[in-house]
Amino acid sequence: MKVIMLCTCKIMPGKMAEYMELEKKVFAISERVGGMPTFRRLNLMSGEGDLQHTIVYLMEFDNFAAMDDFGKSAGDPEMMALMPKFDSVIEYHQHDVYMETPMP
Repeated sequence: MKVIMLCTCKIMPGKMAEYMELEKKVFAISERVGGMPTFRRLNLMSGEGDLQHTIVYLMEFDNFAAMDDFGKSAGDPEMMALMPKFDSVIEYHQHDVYMETPMP
């Protein structure tokens, strides 16, 4: 059973370059700590919302335990030190979790 997380981030105007540097560091830590899932970065091309400042990450996990392993990277001291820096570049972020459901 696949578990899919959509993480929507709205970056503050003028802060995208700084955000991208922080993103590299966060993903490197997650890779080092373990549990980094397969993911895709999606940029909004049309629809409702701020096209220039919205990023959506689609992360796919094999199960909820694998998603929990990814969450454990938040406890890494290096990761914890980076988190306050995100406050100055992210307007908001939201996580939505979906469970892949087979069709009958």
